[in-house]
Amino acid sequence: MPPAYQAWVDQTNATGGVNGYKIKLIEKDDDGNPATSLADVQQLVTQNHVIALVDATDVDTSWEAFAKENGVPVIGQNVSQDPFLTNSDFYAVGQTEDSIFASVVGAAKKAGAKKMALLYCAEAATCQQGVAPLRATADAEGVPLVTALAISASAPNYAAQCLAAQQSGAQALFIADAVGVIESVAQGCAKQGYTPKIIIDGASLAPSMAKSQGLANYTVFENGNIPYFDTSNPSIATMTSAFKKYSPSLLKSPDFNELAVETWASGVLLATAAKAGKLGSNGAATSKQLVAGLHTIRDNTLGGIAPPLTFAPTKAANPVDCWQGYTVLKAGKFSTPYGLGPNCVTLSG
Repeated sequence: MPPAYQAWVDQTNATGGVNGYKIKLIEKDDDGNPATSLADVQQLVTQNHVIALVDATDVDTSWEAFAKENGVPVIGQNVSQDPFLTNSDFYAVGQTEDSIFASVVGAAKKAGAKKMALLYCAEAATCQQGVAPLRATADAEGVPLVTALAISASAPNYAAQCLAAQQSGAQALFIADAVGVIESVAQGCAKQGYTPKIIIDGASLAPSMAKSQGLANYTVFENGNIPYFDTSNPSIATMTSAFKKYSPSLLKSPDFNELAVETWASGVLLATAAKAGKLGSNGAATSKQLVAGLHTIRDNTLGGIAPPLTFAPTKAANPVDCWQGYTVLKAGKFSTPYGLGPNCVTLSG
């Protein structure tokens, strides 16, 4: 995430900045510690006087209230976090977690599955919390979730979980974990002769998966944003060009995946809000101007890189319940046979 955002900053500054202002990016590593994360944000706001925050941490609930109280908008990145569903100070650049269940079940249906299984990360409470809503959505859509089991990133193998999924009759297997774990699980299942259609959250889509045993058979990803490989999209082409120039190692990194697109889109959203809010037109650039600009955004796809985004001052929160269709990995190649959406759902509550 950091090198992707820095590449956006470098390119933006090289072409005149935002409304004539050069951007200074300050990076903090909270090491996943809530207390450290809060202290970092307090320093950024009160000492560094930042006018926006970019959320790339899993412990943002420790400081979300502080950011809102100080009027500093959180513009993108880690849109799977709860504050993007509940806090009006957070502005997502892609699909938020509340609609992930509908898109995952949709992926299973695209793959032709009649039953599905879930293997989810044991390390995070949010993974466990997703089981019930996924089961409810799957049942309602006629693709019942027949088994759901936790998996640990440190496990020596996943033979037991693969066997349980196979015996349950699941033709689709949703693996909710990090890229490395997903690849290990799929390889382990394949070695046992279990080769279901694999379903993966699009945020984990990575180039390495094209050569991964167990995934190349048939894998479906739901896309929170336009996939990084679709360089026919002008925004993705611009992003890729910037990465080549300012962060070439990123394109060769095993960690390069859809999170880079979310990160780039976060920068584009910042610039869009700055222009709409006339950032710095009457003196110093302020958070208030950015917020005003964000609240003018209606059905904006940020040049085609994001699903339609709409923010308004009357909204209690800013969830994005749309995704950009599906990516299929088959025979070692990525494609988008079902188009790139957007697909949207209307959620109650």
